[in-house]
Amino acid sequence: MDNAHAEPPLPHVEKPQDFRDLGPVDISSVWAQVQRLSEQVWNLENDVKENKFSVFHHTRHIVFRFTPSNRDPREAYSNPIWTVWKPLLRPLMEKIVEPYGHKACAFPKVMLARLAAGAVIDRHTDGAGSNLVTHKMHVPLQTNPDAVFHIGAVTRHLELGRAYEVNNIVSHGVVNGGTEDRIHLIFEHYDAKP
Repeated sequence: MDNAHAEPPLPHVEKPQDFRDLGPVDISSVWAQVQRLSEQVWNLENDVKENKFSVFHHTRHIVFRFTPSNRDPREAYSNPIWTVWKPLLRPLMEKIVEPYGHKACAFPKVMLARLAAGAVIDRHTDGAGSNLVTHKMHVPLQTNPDAVFHIGAVTRHLELGRAYEVNNIVSHGVVNGGTEDRIHLIFEHYDAKP
């Protein structure tokens, strides 16, 4: 790309110190659709996911949108399954991010993450690149009191039907000590016209 015509870099976003609770969210329609997903769909989508990192050894994902190599979120692309889920998920995500006051909200990463009962996501940081210029959101769709999220020295159970921003550029991980899988809607957002 000719540097004279390159887009200017996106500004870094202000991350919460650990968690930012954005309040209650009506997840009923999304949860109804998630319950219709077969094990075969979970497995097939997980087999082709882009985020095959070792820390996720017991986590299956259905990736709707993704940023290649976590570089510039403006390069994000959609997977075919997004065409089915977009009409359901986009209005919910837009409602959640209203308090951020974006002029043109963009969602470069959107996925479902299913952490197996009794399993962990190892502590890690999401690194630089797109992670510095996007807000990382978690919306629990299925959880239990023994599923806890660690960010730095803070440990918290993310409650069902609430939305949270998490600081993904510091050390974080998850322990699901319960007997059922933990399923979250996870997405990133930023203002495409800052």
